[in-house]
Amino acid sequence: MGLPPRAASAEPAARPAGNVTQSIRDLAGRTVLWRQPSQLRQEYELVLGDEIVATLRWRKNVGSAAVGRSPDGTWSFKAAGFLNPRVTIRLPSSDYDFAVFRPCNTGTGVLEAMAEQRFQWRCVSFWQNTWAFFDNEGDRLLTIRPDTASAKIGGIVTIESNASSHQEIGYLVILGWYLLVLMAEDATAGVLITS
Repeated sequence: MGLPPRAASAEPAARPAGNVTQSIRDLAGRTVLWRQPSQLRQEYELVLGDEIVATLRWRKNVGSAAVGRSPDGTWSFKAAGFLNPRVTIRLPSSDYDFAVFRPCNTGTGVLEAMAEQRFQWRCVSFWQNTWAFFDNEGDRLLTIRPDTASAKIGGIVTIESNASSHQEIGYLVILGWYLLVLMAEDATAGVLITS
């Protein structure tokens, strides 16, 4: 899953007219797609048919700062730390990390959210190409499998029926995709360094 160099993000596109999903929680029990509209920009759309449900856009052409938007809200994501790596999640115009993802060197990790919520992120396939978030009880909430059939980056997201009971599902779907894009960048950088 190679990534194109980042270019500055464009302004968010207007939402298509028609039936608009009220929340990612409304998609529980369904499968949706992450797609990259252009190889030239580091931006992604979560789509159900022709409807754009959520977006993830990098703020600059370098760095890890990105903004995710959906009817559920707007969040900023940023990877930080070398010895103590983490991904912070904030609300717009806030300096407060309301959730922090702490990865292990295998890509797995734990998201610590408000109200002492914890969500496990781990690989669920032998080939290391399918990842999922699990809640405190060990129930799977969503699964993401990158689609490597085209030059553009995309992924297939299955949102489990029980996910509708979790307010966090809106940013978990976006965070999962953010993590997979970062892992793909790390893999590409590793290939470039060792080549």
